[in-house]
Amino acid sequence: MTLAMERGVDAPRVAFVPFPYNYPMGPPGDKERHREVAIAALALLRGLQEPGEVELPFAWEGRPR
Repeated sequence: MTLAMERGVDAPRVAFVPFPYNYPMGPPGDKERHREVAIAALALLRGLQEPGEVELPFAWEGRPR
């Protein structure tokens, strides 16, 4: 997975999450969100047939701690 500041990184397959730096899975302690992000990223292993970057359908809520 990659964060907003890392867009354009040359990697075979990238799962982009629009979260602040240091929070690639979401807010600390949000186990449900962590699970959702992990499952979405892992689903790309089967879903992406060609190299590329996919933005996962998540949004950051609130301010980073």
